Amino acid sequence: MLLQDILFKLIEWPSSLDRLRELKNTFSSENKLSDLPSNIQLLQEYRRLVEFWEILPNKWLEELLKKRAIRSKSGIVAVQVLTKPFWCPGKCVFCPNDPTMPKSYIKTEPGAARALMNQFDPYKQVYNRLTSLTLTGHSTDKIEMIVLWGTWDVYPQDYKVEFIKGLYDACNTFSQLKIISKDISWITSPEERRFSYILEWLEKIAYSKTIQEAIQINETADHRIIGLTVETRPEYVTDENCLFWRDIGVTRLEMGVQSMYNEVLDANKRGHSVNEIRQACHRLRQYGFKFSIHIMPGLYQSTYEKDLWTFQQIYADKFLLPDEIKFYPTSVIPNTELYELYKQWKYQPLETNQIKSLIKETFLNIIPPYTRIKRLIRDIPATEIEAGSKTTNLAQIVHEELKSKMKENISEFQQFLSRLYGDYKVFLHFDEWLKSPERNNFVGIVCQKLDNNSLRNFVCLDTRSREVRNRGEGKAKQLNLVIRPYLSSVGQEYFISWEDELWYIYGFTRLLLPLAANAVDEQWLGKETALIRELHVYGDLESLDKKAIFSEDEKVQHSWLGKQLMYVAEQISQISDYKKLSVISGVWVREYYRKLGYHLEGTYMVKSL
Repeated sequence: MLLQDILFKLIEWPSSLDRLRELKNTFSSENKLSDLPSNIQLLQEYRRLVEFWEILPNKWLEELLKKRAIRSKSGIVAVQVLTKPFWCPGKCVFCPNDPTMPKSYIKTEPGAARALMNQFDPYKQVYNRLTSLTLTGHSTDKIEMIVLWGTWDVYPQDYKVEFIKGLYDACNTFSQLKIISKDISWITSPEERRFSYILEWLEKIAYSKTIQEAIQINETADHRIIGLTVETRPEYVTDENCLFWRDIGVTRLEMGVQSMYNEVLDANKRGHSVNEIRQACHRLRQYGFKFSIHIMPGLYQSTYEKDLWTFQQIYADKFLLPDEIKFYPTSVIPNTELYELYKQWKYQPLETNQIKSLIKETFLNIIPPYTRIKRLIRDIPATEIEAGSKTTNLAQIVHEELKSKMKENISEFQQFLSRLYGDYKVFLHFDEWLKSPERNNFVGIVCQKLDNNSLRNFVCLDTRSREVRNRGEGKAKQLNLVIRPYLSSVGQEYFISWEDELWYIYGFTRLLLPLAANAVDEQWLGKETALIRELHVYGDLESLDKKAIFSEDEKVQHSWLGKQLMYVAEQISQISDYKKLSVISGVWVREYYRKLGYHLEGTYMVKSL
């Protein structure tokens, strides 16, 4: 039996992972091997067969062989890179202090280990990660680039520019590298196998001379950055930094918040106040950034009650209302001040059951439908944790417990589900909602049918839980247009989404109509300018019959979900007396917006309404 025979049999009789495992066992048995062939080896053989026209491309087979397919299920792959070790303005008692790593990171964390192996070089980190993703079957043409470390803004300006330029250059030139399709089974260490891939130069790489040139090339490159994230602290969210972030293509900010109590922030030596958190979120919105905040339950001098109130306050204070959130329960790590407090019996972390209770409460009663939970537990190896929960699959446990509970109590499930839509009105056509004078006072649903009774897979209302990839069995009968209005400190906001009858999301956009007093005095952000802070579609899916959503009077030219979302945002902005619509766009997505009639002004894609 040859390696290619496994592929031929899978194509002949498409089946499940069990069938794949069975064929691998047969191959190893017949060839008297001590190990099973890897999916990487099978993917390499598959590509060889396709290249020599021995088989036709087979998307189903590619998905079956893809390692951790969830990494690209949303149509995008995330590439995380770390900047080099540097000083940090924060003196946080919980942060580890490893001189070989950037502040707050541990060298055994997977992403940190990869960065250290590549000596924090931006080119090597990107090449290594894209190679890894390619070898395991993922498409890498759309990249969400995430630059990690606590405070990006303290680095020298020339280092920041060169580092980001390196990320663009690496993406622009990755196609010039050849991945050698050779057996790598000689690498015996799992860690080495994970990060060690052989690359061969096809030709000498010529990098861009400036970051502006690198950004321009990336607009049409084979591997394009659709979004760029950096980490910062509240006190560094200034007008000057916001403009600089845009100059280098940043579209999203991650920011440590940790608690909404000043006394807790002070006890943990955070170095900023609650008011600085509020003003930072306000300013990020003014510039159209999407932003994610980090919360750390169980901090020194905090309590369960304070942690729960922190979550409640985050979604009650119109200055906050984050687009995304990371839930990082505090762990005691050696080589930290918190570790010393723990040894002196002055601090005890939250227990696993307390963390579970807090997660359940936020899922059921706090997290709104427009927020995405990026992470529930930080990826710190259990061997590095001296005290605190070491349960790595806590999120899975909570999901299963809540699903079981909801099956037993349908009325509780329906009460939970009602937070999806609150006070709502149903319309047959979008223009009916648009003409309603009270449209900002309720959730508008343009549809023909809703299902508010059937159980489903999500037990949290956040956008990640409700992505269509989580739906499971059954196809959508229809897609509904859902418009959720809410007020932030900057102005009127709308979370506009395509959702099926079970409320799973197929695409969404975030529209902000700033009040005149909150408009930034820049040509592309001035008064009477509406803002799109995010547009995301989970795959190229067509909507169902347009006439079920848009009336015959509306000249809707676009048939794809993203374009229809933009049409809806444009109409809302126009009827609200805004003259322009500005989009904070990743570099790659500029071409997409040009096709919709937008042009580049400064670093935003702008359209007159």
